[in-house]
Amino acid sequence: MSSLTLVYEDELVKIYWHEQHSYFLSDWQNVFRKGDDLRRAYKACIDAAKTRPGSPWLIDASKYAVVDVADGEWIAKVFWPDFIKAGARFQAVIPPQKAVGKMSAERSSGTLTKQETLQSTSHTTRAEAEAAILEWRAKQRNK
Repeated sequence: MSSLTLVYEDELVKIYWHEQHSYFLSDWQNVFRKGDDLRRAYKACIDAAKTRPGSPWLIDASKYAVVDVADGEWIAKVFWPDFIKAGARFQAVIPPQKAVGKMSAERSSGTLTKQETLQSTSHTTRAEAEAAILEWRAKQRNK
């Protein structure tokens, strides 16, 4: 973890900048939060994306907890569009391991299929997700 710089931390998520490979890592924790507490963590991702528009994200949601239905709707309607406006273009995701986390993540990311500007890939490990980020970066350089 020596090439990771912590840019945000609360009980729900830790956001790092990977110095060597130039991507954000959001490490979601197994903590249930709702309302303003949950939204603050998501807004931190938007704020981080604004600092380096176009940078890829490794989203480790393997420990992701259940999300309240109202918050899931907010994530779908507000977070994803704002995250994309902030400059997010590619994310390599490690999906939740628990069934309830998977259902929450699927419900709140349903609008992503309509978004053409954010590419998303799914992986089982951070190493696989990082490899996908490096491959994406290489393709971007060759365009």
